[in-house]
Amino acid sequence: MTYVICAILTAGVVAAICVPLFRRDNALESAIIEETEWDLLQRRKEVLLGNIQDLDFEYKCGKLSKSDYQQVRSEMTAGVAVVLEHIEQLEKSLDLDVLIRRETDSRKIGDKGKNQTLCAACGIKNPPSNKFCSECGARLNRS
Repeated sequence: MTYVICAILTAGVVAAICVPLFRRDNALESAIIEETEWDLLQRRKEVLLGNIQDLDFEYKCGKLSKSDYQQVRSEMTAGVAVVLEHIEQLEKSLDLDVLIRRETDSRKIGDKGKNQTLCAACGIKNPPSNKFCSECGARLNRS
């Protein structure tokens, strides 16, 4: 009888430990946010621009000949131009996610208060491109 009770308790403990490991959670917190094409293009642009900076540094250090430097730099700048063109095409499309992301990025990088319009209703600073306050929705007066 004691063995049966120990076996049941052991099985219960093992099940309590293992069930969460194999359960699929569909909650919003556990969802992995997928990278969009815009995210991938932005990362590619950053990598290419970093590579150009590294190339410039190596040329200034004397590790590359002038002809090699010019050839590689022209290829890299052409690659950046293609990526920027794809980004521009995506942003021109009326994809709401892209427009929201562009707006939030511009606010993060932003002018840090420069040329911003103060809302008369709530006192929040808004970017110059806004016609309405981002906080309260009131119409912004442009002076």
